[in-house]
Amino acid sequence: MKFAFLPLLALGSFAQEIDAGLARVEITPSGSMPMYGYANRKCGPSTGVHDPLFAKVLILRGGGVQLGIVTADLGSLVSARLHEEAERLGIKPLLLAASHSHSTPAFIPPSVSAEQGAPYRREVEDKILGALKQARQSMFPARFGVGSGKIQAGYNRLVKRDDGRARALFDNLERIPLTPVDPEFMILRVDGRAGNAKAVLVHYAVHAVVLGSTNCKYSADYPGVLQARLEAELPGAQAMFVQGAAGDINPLFMARTGREDDDFATVRKFGEWIAASVAPAARAIATAPWTGAIRHTTETLRFHERWDKAKTMDVGLTTVLIGKDISLAAMPGEPLHRLQTRWKREADVPHAFFYGYTDSTGAAWPGYLPDLRSAAYGGYGADVTTRIEIGAGERMVDRHLIHLFGLRGMWLDQPGKP
Repeated sequence: MKFAFLPLLALGSFAQEIDAGLARVEITPSGSMPMYGYANRKCGPSTGVHDPLFAKVLILRGGGVQLGIVTADLGSLVSARLHEEAERLGIKPLLLAASHSHSTPAFIPPSVSAEQGAPYRREVEDKILGALKQARQSMFPARFGVGSGKIQAGYNRLVKRDDGRARALFDNLERIPLTPVDPEFMILRVDGRAGNAKAVLVHYAVHAVVLGSTNCKYSADYPGVLQARLEAELPGAQAMFVQGAAGDINPLFMARTGREDDDFATVRKFGEWIAASVAPAARAIATAPWTGAIRHTTETLRFHERWDKAKTMDVGLTTVLIGKDISLAAMPGEPLHRLQTRWKREADVPHAFFYGYTDSTGAAWPGYLPDLRSAAYGGYGADVTTRIEIGAGERMVDRHLIHLFGLRGMWLDQPGKP
């Protein structure tokens, strides 16, 4: 296995160093609620708690900008209220990144009615708002570094069949490593001035569906195990997980026995397997102060619906550039992996992070976002269960690239030299 451990020296025209602030809060529901994700849930509403759910906050401040990153053990998280309240605190942009665990409560339409989900939604918003305030009040001079490595922990579930069309293979119990996938994990490490690890932000693209439709206990699924293991391996650090473009990528380990102890043992094994690669990569990262600015562009795009073209939806995107070397592309919904690999290939910065399942405006959650090739061949998430018009994913990546090159000052007012 090959790792790349890259200290980040993002030099800019600003002398100010970038500071960081951290906080966390438990968001496990106190009572039974409908469960997220599976239409064929075997046991109805939740029956208990297996492991707690958390929301974790990282604030980065530099060049007059406060960037807020919230990772949450939820299926999805969209909140116009949180964006409004965060802006009042001077935090903009705010990235709300859901791990997409299917063993978490459903509280956002259309999974449940607005009235049914309102109490828990308000509770989550209040808790995250409190964590944002706490993180903002605990800013510290920080050191930063980026690392990466590769592990194929997922498989591409869209498999071509004899008729030339693709259909989903949901339960790959033989653990066949079907491709294409993006096997790269990326890590942002935040240290205190003394070099002690304060946060480890892990980015990886695999659906959080190790647990299947027979489970009705709240669980963060494998991202929860991964984060807990990293926090044990790096004492004092807050581990956070950002889901990538996992719309067509399922985990190689599937807990489908229907026996609670056996299925949660599979979750633990899978999460610890990933952690066994991520932890040494995180420990090996060299950190340094970042000196520079945080720049960002947020845009709302209007798309037609795919099947009813009279309907439209507004989708928000945020592109972030930190110093010169790190970029973030935040996209809501469930993008398929080719959109992520294209962004990473064409962004032309040393560290290009793609944040799937991430709300940055409070606008619509577009559901699955297939790339053109996948949309043509079809299958679950490629044409079945899609809502947004064909080509929307590529258009979003195009806009991210346009904004990134603009943030880098590369769009000139007149033609350059021949």
